[in-house]
Amino acid sequence: MGAAVKRAVAALGLVLLGCGHPDQRYESVVQIVRKQTVELTDDRKAANVLDMEVEWDPCPGDQFQVIRGDKAFAACAEKYGVGDLVPVVVRHIWDARGYYVWDIERLGDCPRAIEREAPGSYEKSQECKDVVHHGHKVGFACSRKPFRDLVKRCPWTARD
Repeated sequence: MGAAVKRAVAALGLVLLGCGHPDQRYESVVQIVRKQTVELTDDRKAANVLDMEVEWDPCPGDQFQVIRGDKAFAACAEKYGVGDLVPVVVRHIWDARGYYVWDIERLGDCPRAIEREAPGSYEKSQECKDVVHHGHKVGFACSRKPFRDLVKRCPWTARD
C-alpha cells in the first residue's frame, strides 16, 4: 500500500471516529474568582495572555475551571472583575483519548479560542463528603468522577 493511500485511510479513520461524537454547546453562569495577567504586551500596558479562574455557580460540589485567553480575549474581558457572575457558552468536545472534555468558548460577550493542547486551561472538579466513624467526623473523601446530580444540573461535565 502506497504512502498516499495509507494517509487517506488514516484520515478517513479520524473522520469516522469523530462522527459518532458530535460537539455540543451549553449555556451556564460562572462566578469569576481569580483574574491574573500571565504575560504583558511589549509596551507593558495590556495583557497579552490572561488567566481567569471561575466557579460553576449552578453546579453542586466544588466545580472550578481555569481558562487562558489571548490578547483579544484579555482586552474584551477587562470589563469583568472578581466576584462577577458572567454567562458562558460551554463546548462539550469528544477527546481522542476516548471520553468527553469541556471548555469555555465564550465568557460574557468575549469569544475565546479553545486550544486543546495549550497549557494553562484546566478544570478542577470534585465532590467531597464527610467521613464519619462511630458518629464522629474523622475526615473527608473527594471524588473527581462526575456523579448523577452533577451531570443532571451541569451536563457538560459528563465524560461518556
